[in-house]
Amino acid sequence: MDDLLDKVQKFITANLGSSICLCSNDEVLLYWICSQIAEKITEEYVVLDEPGIDDVRYMTEFLYSATGNGYKVVFIHKTERILQEAANSMLKILEEPPRYSVIVLTTTRFVDLLPTIRSRVKTMNLTVGKNILDSLRGRLKDHPKIDLIMEFCSTRFDVLSYILQVEGFSEDTQFNESEFTSIFAEKELSAQNKLKALLMFDDLYTRFPELSQRDLVQLYMNIMEKSNKIDLTALVVFTCGVFQTILELKGYREISTFKWLDSIISNRYMNFNAPLTLLNLLILIRKSAKR
Repeated sequence: MDDLLDKVQKFITANLGSSICLCSNDEVLLYWICSQIAEKITEEYVVLDEPGIDDVRYMTEFLYSATGNGYKVVFIHKTERILQEAANSMLKILEEPPRYSVIVLTTTRFVDLLPTIRSRVKTMNLTVGKNILDSLRGRLKDHPKIDLIMEFCSTRFDVLSYILQVEGFSEDTQFNESEFTSIFAEKELSAQNKLKALLMFDDLYTRFPELSQRDLVQLYMNIMEKSNKIDLTALVVFTCGVFQTILELKGYREISTFKWLDSIISNRYMNFNAPLTLLNLLILIRKSAKR
């Protein structure tokens, strides 16, 4: 990863007086890279997540205040989720930041940025190096779920790092309803629990063709009984992502299904009806598994 960090650092320092956008399909990777390079560039930096108008004002004041060592950097994460009013308020500073500063946007969905923002930034696409993926494949060479885990890790840098660091982990994890739902009682999902939930769901998916409609309803009701103790929205979004990965590996080609799943994943911080979405998701999973 040192090569990638060095590349990003040079890209940022080469673009003083302008705005750039770091793009990746892995949000964790974007956060990790920015955290690693921030203090290497300057002691004067600010990190914002999907800023509002007040944050934009603060950012502008920060950039135009006196500087100590010559560099100022503002990192703005989840840029695709910034509301239009706040996005419009930052257009001027994006186009002409002070010459001794850089505004670094990050996004997992560059196409969702406003055209007025896209036109004001220089872009850099970030991916995990082939040598790291080769190391992961070597670590997983005897694992029965190697393709699933490799695909999962391609967009989850934290899980990739976890697997490369641990001595070993379970080759197979059977679905346990209570254990699976309890994972989503945590405020933040650890890499270990993400991997565990992935393997559990994959095991459940193989059983779906055998589930009757009554079994499906019972599974739904059991999860809903625990809904006041877990983050149901996080469970739905995570399950959509894993389901999407499994369908891709199986060569599933129904575009409408992927569009529906993507609409849930990309709007995970919006107010969708989690109980109804979960029910529809379980029905969709059963339908695809029976094919």
